[in-house]
Amino acid sequence: MSEAPGGVRARLAALPPAVLQMVRFAIVGGLGTVTNLVLFFVLVDLGDLAPLPGAVVCFAVAVSQNYVLNELWTFAIRGEARLAPSRYAKFVAASLVGLAVNAAALAALISLYEFPLLVVPQAFGILAGMAVNFIASRQIVFRRS
Repeated sequence: MSEAPGGVRARLAALPPAVLQMVRFAIVGGLGTVTNLVLFFVLVDLGDLAPLPGAVVCFAVAVSQNYVLNELWTFAIRGEARLAPSRYAKFVAASLVGLAVNAAALAALISLYEFPLLVVPQAFGILAGMAVNFIASRQIVFRRS
């Protein structure tokens, strides 16, 4: 299947590298968010797990998924080892800061408002932590030497 001139691929290829990384990071983050929210809904809303421990479990699953996708696609660096344990550790550490932002937003929203489903404030918490995660990933975890 060929693509018309000026199609999506051509437009993406024309983006500055940092913007392209941000788009890819957002796509990976979106997939991680879906994973997180579905798992959170199952564990917390259906399974009666408390919201904050539920968020931690969901974080562990989503952060591992996001690391693999970001390593292999978003920040792919040719010639470097892939799925390096040291980068995974840095990614997890940077993501823990994002988790702290997520948890703070989740706790604040739960204390201020009543939600019919707790997955709603969790979604806002994820958005709050995403900016922190992108900056840390770009500047620390996947920084090119």
